[in-house]
Amino acid sequence: MKILILGNHTCGNRGDSAILRGLIDAIHSLDKSVKIDVMSRYPVSSASLLGRPVIKDGLYEHMKKANNAAGVMGRVKKVLRRKYQHKVLLAKVTERGKLSKVSVPKAFTDFVNTLEQYDAIIQVGGSFFVDLYGVSQFEHALCSFMAQKPIYMIGHSVGPFNDPQFNEVANHVFSHADALVLRETVSRDLMEKSGINTEKVEQGVDTAWLVDREANDITLEYAVDHWLNVIRQRKTVAITLRDLAPFDKRLGTTQQAYEKAFAIMVNQLIADGYQVLALSTCTGIDSYNKDDRMVALKLQSLIEQPEHYHVVMDELNDLEMGKLLGACQLTVGTRLHSAIISMNFGTPAIAINYEHKSAGIMKQLGMPEMAVEIRNLLDGSLQQKVSETLEKLPEINQRLETAVQAERENGLRMVEAVLQRAREGK
Repeated sequence: MKILILGNHTCGNRGDSAILRGLIDAIHSLDKSVKIDVMSRYPVSSASLLGRPVIKDGLYEHMKKANNAAGVMGRVKKVLRRKYQHKVLLAKVTERGKLSKVSVPKAFTDFVNTLEQYDAIIQVGGSFFVDLYGVSQFEHALCSFMAQKPIYMIGHSVGPFNDPQFNEVANHVFSHADALVLRETVSRDLMEKSGINTEKVEQGVDTAWLVDREANDITLEYAVDHWLNVIRQRKTVAITLRDLAPFDKRLGTTQQAYEKAFAIMVNQLIADGYQVLALSTCTGIDSYNKDDRMVALKLQSLIEQPEHYHVVMDELNDLEMGKLLGACQLTVGTRLHSAIISMNFGTPAIAINYEHKSAGIMKQLGMPEMAVEIRNLLDGSLQQKVSETLEKLPEINQRLETAVQAERENGLRMVEAVLQRAREGK
């Protein structure tokens, strides 16, 4: 059996890298005969960070070229594409309406032809189908329907659904996929509230839990060894930061307020005898559009004892990050997957909710108290939560080990069920 894994995995986002790595680890642990191709928007950096071959996403390349087209006609085509392209694809899939007769760009027919060699498509999870990201997120799935290939969506958070155009496409894709396996329950609630079809919804886990630490035992590079030595010198709390956009307006806050509140918490931790290690799951490697290290550097000017605040500037992969997070006392993560990687490597984590996914993942794990609202950071109450957590680490560590193991077992059953259905063509 030959499977194509596609979706949001740029690997410039190490959370996406962990999601992808965990799925591959699970498939190979269950059936080593399965052949896997991985597709990414950034194949060069993704291959380097993941440690395996990665093929180029032709639809993303087409979008980049089209969006960068010069001149008046280029701008006109861009507007028309944003307004009608998803409608044309949807019409072709449903074979209804006048738009079904409209030709699609060659990149789409080439992509459909590429899918012919695969027995099944897996659209790997994460928060990919979010209304703020737009309808273009559904293009791979629509092409899979055009190729008449089974598509399994594994480990997703979906929604919110506040845009009628987005909802229309979501409703079709989610009801015609072979399975939409959610990683938490809040997403299903959002689907039901917005009238999105849930017939194909199944409950699963985030595939980052399935990263096999033993199978991925790493040789320590200089940077990892250096930071491990730093961590050994003083009790360490790790943090991850981000540029809140485009979620800041929905959250009712500003980037400045967020950074100021985080700095206050960091200063208190340092005053309490800890050092703080700022790690970044998202960096600008290979033109990735987010670099959380810049937010961490901005925070530096607000730190009262900067000698105890360390910004990791090295390009680490998700396994190397896990090695460092596993050596810390606690992780306070704005990025959800910094929390998941941390917990998977044995260190408790508090996740700050800027989307519903963080609360849902911690609830799914059986540790809902480890997810906090961003208002708890802004009003200072997170400081007390962090202090209480550090005082209860032995008890929390014991609960965490049991919870992660249960999530891993559920995840392996999830992947095994999908593989079985793919073999049977169901």
